[in-house]
Amino acid sequence: MLRFFLRRVFSAILVVLSVFTLSFFIMRLAPGSPFDSDRPLPASVVANQAAVTGMAEPVVGKVDGQVTALAVKPGSTVQVGDVLMWVHQENGAVPIRATESYSVFRFVVEPGNVVEADDVVLYRQTSLWRQYITTLTSYVQFDFGTTFDSQGLRTVRENIAQTWPVSAELGLYALLIALVFGVGSGLVAGWRPNTMTDHTVMTLSMFGVSVPSIVLGPVLILVFIVWLQWLPAHGGWEVGPWHGWGQKVLPALTLGLAYAAYFARLTRGGLLEVRRQDFIRTARAKGLSERRILWKHAFRGAVVPTVGFLGPACAHLLVGSVVVETIFNIPGISKYFVESAINRDYPMVMGVVVLYSMFLVCFNLIADLAYAWLDPRVRYE
Repeated sequence: MLRFFLRRVFSAILVVLSVFTLSFFIMRLAPGSPFDSDRPLPASVVANQAAVTGMAEPVVGKVDGQVTALAVKPGSTVQVGDVLMWVHQENGAVPIRATESYSVFRFVVEPGNVVEADDVVLYRQTSLWRQYITTLTSYVQFDFGTTFDSQGLRTVRENIAQTWPVSAELGLYALLIALVFGVGSGLVAGWRPNTMTDHTVMTLSMFGVSVPSIVLGPVLILVFIVWLQWLPAHGGWEVGPWHGWGQKVLPALTLGLAYAAYFARLTRGGLLEVRRQDFIRTARAKGLSERRILWKHAFRGAVVPTVGFLGPACAHLLVGSVVVETIFNIPGISKYFVESAINRDYPMVMGVVVLYSMFLVCFNLIADLAYAWLDPRVRYE
């Protein structure tokens, strides 16, 4: 078991590294830039954000004087000896030349500014490989950088710490609903196959699988808030199990019922398989009650397929659902993630993607270890 655990931990690290690498290059190579906006930010702000994320680094002018003209534009590639800008001194205009080849990212000075020898005059773009190494190094140190939306004032960890508890609480409620209704109804249907109860459970589960959250959520709002007025109107989220439960029921139901349908079908299939085993017939031959047979002998084997699906389901539920959080105006991490992706907020998107991948591999590892406990025939070496 120890060797299996160590192998899975090693493979989990490789998976997270692969997800990080793919996400990094997809975000960097996609068209557009996080600095493209209807209201351009000051060049100094843009350059500082790029420097924080490793996308650019400063270049010092090494000359005193007043800037009279810029010789190149942002995005231009300069070679050694090319003139970058002109600076006026007592003896006339003096050129500032490039000491090596690079691509100009942003000038942080403009004509009329007075610069000294140690002042930064521009930022140059760093190579994609160097950006990757810089970002990976910071992630290993659990430093996910600062967000672009906040102009470098808030870190990714602060945003995650603020929004993830909301999504996690919603996910826990949805997971509880999915397990109670899904596993419970699956056991009932699987223990009495081809009956009216079985057909009803399978029909409802098919309905739960087929109806997306974007349809189910508004329907629940219409019925329970608008028509029946049993629950208050939605808006916001109070973190804590004893606060604002009236605003948490419908989002949890919307998110959990779909997974309850999957759990019901998987549990029913697992129980039908277990019912045909010899040890169940032996238990009946001994005169044990049906309830004792179900809970003592059949239950562990019946939920084995459900446990396999439980890993990715837990990861998805705890990170949150974009549709549900948008419909019910919940300030969770998923809604923040979509907004960050639209705005090309590289650090925030990368942080959420890596967080989700870590949850996924951890819960899958827990699910694999649970197999050995639920099914004695499974052994890991």
